Amino acid sequence: MRKIIAICSLEMKRTFKRRSSYFIMFAMPLIFTLLFGGLFGENAGSAMPVAIVDEDGSIYSQQLIRQLKAHPFVEYEEVDAATAKELLSEKSVEGVVTIKKDFLGHVAKEEPAVMLQHPPGTAAAPMLEQLYNQALRTLDLQVTAAQIGASYENKEWDLVFEQLIETESGTDGISEIHMNDTQVESWNKMSYSSAGFSIMFVMIVMLFTTGTLIEARSMGIWSRLLTTPATRIQLTLGYVLSFFIIGFVQFSLLILLTSLLFGVQWGDPLGLAVLVITLLLCVVGLGMAIATLVKTSEQQSAVGMLLIISTSMLGGVYWPLDIVPEFMRKIANFVPQSWAIEGFKSLVDGAALGDIMTPILVLLGFSIVFLSIGISRVRYQ
Repeated sequence: MRKIIAICSLEMKRTFKRRSSYFIMFAMPLIFTLLFGGLFGENAGSAMPVAIVDEDGSIYSQQLIRQLKAHPFVEYEEVDAATAKELLSEKSVEGVVTIKKDFLGHVAKEEPAVMLQHPPGTAAAPMLEQLYNQALRTLDLQVTAAQIGASYENKEWDLVFEQLIETESGTDGISEIHMNDTQVESWNKMSYSSAGFSIMFVMIVMLFTTGTLIEARSMGIWSRLLTTPATRIQLTLGYVLSFFIIGFVQFSLLILLTSLLFGVQWGDPLGLAVLVITLLLCVVGLGMAIATLVKTSEQQSAVGMLLIISTSMLGGVYWPLDIVPEFMRKIANFVPQSWAIEGFKSLVDGAALGDIMTPILVLLGFSIVFLSIGISRVRYQ
């Protein structure tokens, strides 16, 4: 055990001795969080203004509006048609969502039930269309569930629908959640950026850190170490332990700094600790797998950066997954970043350890696969 700790300590000293490491580990994630999350936290233009005109005025259109308002990055305001036209002409809003009269009838006939107006050339249009299409699909599922439930209970389906949404409205958690008499901040733009860029830069740091495996082999360091009483297993465990501790120190300090600087509340400490540990095992395994599948440090940097940035985009680090097409959301299930963000989102919204077992188990599965590849392919000469 002392040999493992000695190897671990040596590698950690090498990492923390370099001043450039601190810039990548802490400064870069905080800068990206600041830029993407808003200069003044959740109140600094973190929500995109959009007007809603409800021509139907039914319980169904109001349920659609409630689902749209649950999105943290868009601020919807209900106005009349004249006000909406004025706001759009003044470019005070990014768009106007109009819910047509006889909304449910249009939905049943598969006719357009919602209309979007926006200034020419606005980049927000695809996202807004994606959001209300997703809300329409959710509402359609709720109506179908109410109809099926009514057939079993011998009730009018619209009464069952009203009961369903009344139950939801009491637990939707749109604004804020109280847990153990402590006010917990809801998932907002700053929380999202803090979690996403912490994940991405931990992966980047781990990419460069695990590059020492290539250096140790090419420079003959391991050959010399193997002449000592240290075994190959001890060498491997020493390096793995050092990678994990470096990642844990980085993530822990990022959690502390974002809490102090940006007021981010990360939620249940136990759930957060377990989620971070499983995520780090996954990241360490991925870094080792990349390091053992390439021949040079240059190849590792090129392949690793391409893989990390592309999967971070797919996994929802830069933008929420509910604004991307459905096929991309399905692809996101195969990258660890999306599961990690889902776990952090649940914790910020007040979940406990038991509520995030699915992301934890999926990340654990990724960890087993990546670590198995990385450890089995380590070459000492």
